[in-house]
Amino acid sequence: MVERTVEIGVRTDPGCFPPNLVRNQKYSLLTFLPLSLYEQFRYFFNMYFLLVAISQFFPPLQVGFLFTYIAPLVFVVAVALLKEAYDDFQRFMRDAEANGEKYEAYLGDGKWGRIASRDITVGMVLRLKSNERVPADCILLKTSEKDGSFVRTDQLDGETDWKLRIPVACTQTMKDDLIVKSGIRLWAQEPHVYIYDFIGKVLPEGVCMQEADPLSLENTMWANCVLATGTALVCVIYTGKETRSSLNANQPSTKIGLIDLELNFLSKLLFVLTLFVALIMVAFQKFVGEWYISFFRFVLLFSSIIPISLRVNLDMGKAVYSFFIMRDAQIKGVVVRNSNLPEELGRIGYLFSDKTGTLTKNEMVFKKLFTGSDVPKGWLHTDMEEMEATIDAYNSKQHAASASSSTASLERQETDYDFTKATSSRQMEDLINAVMSLAVAHNVTPVVDTDSGVRMYQASSPDEVALVKFCESIGVILDYRDRTTMSLRSRHKHATFTDSVHLEKDNFGYKIVSSEDAQEEHVGWYLVAVDSRPYTEEIDINSMIRLRQGGLNVKVEKRVNFEILIEFPFTSESKRMGIIVRNIDTRAIHLFMKGADTKMAEIVKPSPWLEEECTNLAREGLRTLVFGSKKLPEDEYTEFSKLHKLALKSRDPKKEVEVIRVKIEEDLNLVGMTGVEDKLQDDVAKTLEHLRKAGIRIWMLTGDKVETATCIARSTRLVAKDGGIFPFDCESDRYESLWEREDGREGWRPGVVITTEELALDFLQSFERYVASGSRLGGVTMVIDGKSLEKLILCETEFVEAASKAASVVVARCSPTQKADIVEVMKKNIKGNLRTAAIGDGGNDVSMILAAHVGLGIEGKEGRHASLAADYSLVKFCHCLRLITWHGRNSYKRSARLSQFVIHRGLIISFIQAVFSALFYFMSVPIYTGWLLVGYSTVYTMCPVFAIVLDEDASEETVMEFPELYRELHKSRALNIRTFLQWVFKAVYQGSVIMLLAIYFFEAQFIRIVTITFTALIMTELITVWFEMHKITWPFVVSELASFVVYAISFFFLDALDTAYVSSSSFWWKTSVITFAACAPVTAAKVVERGCCEPSSSKLKEDTDPWIFRAVFRFSAWLASKRSVEVPPAAVPLL
Repeated sequence: MVERTVEIGVRTDPGCFPPNLVRNQKYSLLTFLPLSLYEQFRYFFNMYFLLVAISQFFPPLQVGFLFTYIAPLVFVVAVALLKEAYDDFQRFMRDAEANGEKYEAYLGDGKWGRIASRDITVGMVLRLKSNERVPADCILLKTSEKDGSFVRTDQLDGETDWKLRIPVACTQTMKDDLIVKSGIRLWAQEPHVYIYDFIGKVLPEGVCMQEADPLSLENTMWANCVLATGTALVCVIYTGKETRSSLNANQPSTKIGLIDLELNFLSKLLFVLTLFVALIMVAFQKFVGEWYISFFRFVLLFSSIIPISLRVNLDMGKAVYSFFIMRDAQIKGVVVRNSNLPEELGRIGYLFSDKTGTLTKNEMVFKKLFTGSDVPKGWLHTDMEEMEATIDAYNSKQHAASASSSTASLERQETDYDFTKATSSRQMEDLINAVMSLAVAHNVTPVVDTDSGVRMYQASSPDEVALVKFCESIGVILDYRDRTTMSLRSRHKHATFTDSVHLEKDNFGYKIVSSEDAQEEHVGWYLVAVDSRPYTEEIDINSMIRLRQGGLNVKVEKRVNFEILIEFPFTSESKRMGIIVRNIDTRAIHLFMKGADTKMAEIVKPSPWLEEECTNLAREGLRTLVFGSKKLPEDEYTEFSKLHKLALKSRDPKKEVEVIRVKIEEDLNLVGMTGVEDKLQDDVAKTLEHLRKAGIRIWMLTGDKVETATCIARSTRLVAKDGGIFPFDCESDRYESLWEREDGREGWRPGVVITTEELALDFLQSFERYVASGSRLGGVTMVIDGKSLEKLILCETEFVEAASKAASVVVARCSPTQKADIVEVMKKNIKGNLRTAAIGDGGNDVSMILAAHVGLGIEGKEGRHASLAADYSLVKFCHCLRLITWHGRNSYKRSARLSQFVIHRGLIISFIQAVFSALFYFMSVPIYTGWLLVGYSTVYTMCPVFAIVLDEDASEETVMEFPELYRELHKSRALNIRTFLQWVFKAVYQGSVIMLLAIYFFEAQFIRIVTITFTALIMTELITVWFEMHKITWPFVVSELASFVVYAISFFFLDALDTAYVSSSSFWWKTSVITFAACAPVTAAKVVERGCCEPSSSKLKEDTDPWIFRAVFRFSAWLASKRSVEVPPAAVPLL
């Protein structure tokens, strides 16, 4: 990847740069089989059964029919390969569609034609139409729009706002055919991943690099953007894998669920168990002869101990859970993008959340405005009528002064508002200056929808739109804006002409001009309508038309028109934006700036109220912006303009502009500060409270300042009502730490900035002492700012240990990189089997979402970038409560029981084989072969066992009412070594009982023992799963009956079963006795165990116990009530 100089319209050699291909496929025709098979056999399950299947090709190791070992493996692997092939084919079709999309391009020799996207090369000129996708990274040469074209970048950076792109100045005025033959060259830096940075130059013929005009991000159109308005002529500079979208398309690492890792570990234990049992069999043979051959044969006989169907059942269960999630009517719009992680939702211990757009709606509403440099005047959102009246009074005052020297006057009609409420002259001027700064210092563009006629505002930040809408609400309307001009107007006012006036037409309408001789203007006033009819008479721009409509009712508006001279866009580094404009009427030049309070406080003149009021606004949870302005003399602006042009032509324009910008910002006047409220999401407080009761620690990570973040934490109940706050705050160069409790009392003392690891450790210890004091019943919330975090995170272990004791954690002034770092540190150091989840809605949350065990993305106002990168896409934050506590809990508990039951199913048949071999002189002869062995784990038992994925151990109402039930999952009691051993012992007992009793009832013929044991085995499995179910549903009943019917029918088709013996009464009573002996003691033992450990809540006991236990408990209670003796009333002693 190198820098390049391309001539417009001249195609480069295809071998010089990458082809313009979109490729999202994982495989090709040659690599599909080797790579996909490698992915399958890297798992222990599949590799083990592959070796087992291969062993059957060697006669000494054969223990059964070959297909009984080959068929299951082939089925499992084939299903996985077909799924991979289907997914990759879908990617191939999407790639083919994108690569085959046709575009109009210049083909040379004055010819234009349509070519496929794959044939586009660097240097080629394309003609794009509205709503057409940009196929490669391009420079905008020309547009049909006057001031540039808007592009939609939501598929690139996830932001939904339209962005204005400016054509190259020297080509905008040229015809298309002349542009491609002009010989103009474009120089572009080497491609990189940063979508918001670009350095380039335009080199007309005869111009050297040092004198060339610069190209910036505003001149670019990146691949996968969509042209929103007009038509555009572009020149390709980057193609294929060198485009910004391809460079940023990093494939996220594959996430593996904790339950998969646990089962992988258990499968290794089962393998050890298989070797151990095989070794015992060989030992009883006293290792005679070729004992190692016998050992391998026994290993193959007991291979069912590791069930090959476990992976299939789990994957099918995950698909069912995902289906339930997306079909849940209470969380409509949830999309499962990664179906491998539903069980992870049941193990969440930490939830890392963004603030803006996630906990809040990202809907900004103006709340407060402070004006004045010395003594502040506070204006609330409820004072809009007074503010508008003040502005009207100011305009009328200006007009009266202008009209006093002319023969024309404009009498404003009365309104309903009492003008006596208008403030003093000083406060009036302060308000006008502040509102003017709000109305000018932004990058908002008014757009009118051509279909609906609705007026909208496009901007990169909702804060800017909120402030422009506020200005509109008090009568200062952004009417027009392009690259070079901006026009503000007032509302239409009713007025009366009492003398002759003249009108002069300009770019904004019909300007009112008074005396024909003196040509003194009513500055900024325009005629809109006469007698309620729009004034549209065509007037020559240089002519003066006399109106003698004495007493005629007209509508007028006040306009202030600006020429935009220089703009300084907002960046995360500068934390401010600025604009230099010239008033077209007065020719005065002004610099308007706005930015974060921490940065603007360094620029504006010292103020006695700024820091205090800014802190107060932050405590109210409002987002703050500080505004400043100054008037620039003509000579100062001229000098700065020269320096600015030179900086733009330098090798690093961004850095050079920042250097010279500091000079012009000196002595900036403070004109005001705004407070904007970001509304909370629906039910966010209730959701966080329930998640906290569920044992989930909430971390709020935000880029806002500490005071704002703390206030939002309180309003969302992230900080409990009786909870405390422990701040690690470096913003004000102060730190508050807990006093040592020498006198038995708690106190706070000012400290120092956290600058070293030793100091960080000291403060962490102070936090732990404060938590240990127990003074806050609602727990303690740790509040950290970005600077402190840099030092605290170095003490990795101590930081995690201290933070785990906090009720919640708030991290302010946090960068996207720091968000991901925090998640990584917590993943690495948290104890137990807790999992992390991260939720956000913007592109800056993607790194955090990808770093967490489970990523949750919200489709918000900042676009779909986070949603597309997440494992689960949500519409609202409150949906995560039901997703985690209901669906996550069910998924984990169901998969835990399903996996252990599948393991039990394999163990029981293996121990039947072990007892059989032991009783028949330790011979390595299989008891079941052929279709019996294949059908056992498929058609005979699969459906009833898989029906566990439909079971509910507690009702939906109970789970949502008692979120504490989720806390129990953190102890991993559903799947651990203890529960695993319980199922192993159960399988050992049941397998041994079935085989021993069958031998006891053995009647000479071997086929009868197969019939008796296999029938008892099937009945035992069906009854056991019936007793394990908490809730009996009709799909489960149908699956039980269908499985038994299928087995009954198989008597007539399988030679391995004695059909004649089945019809005898001897078969049925013997099978029933064996089945009862295998099931009854196990069920009784579990009833006794549950009876000794009763749940604290009778309601929860009724919900969480299996149905058979509830029936036993009810019967016991009824029996106890019958045995109780009632005391006659006469026997009660009188008190």
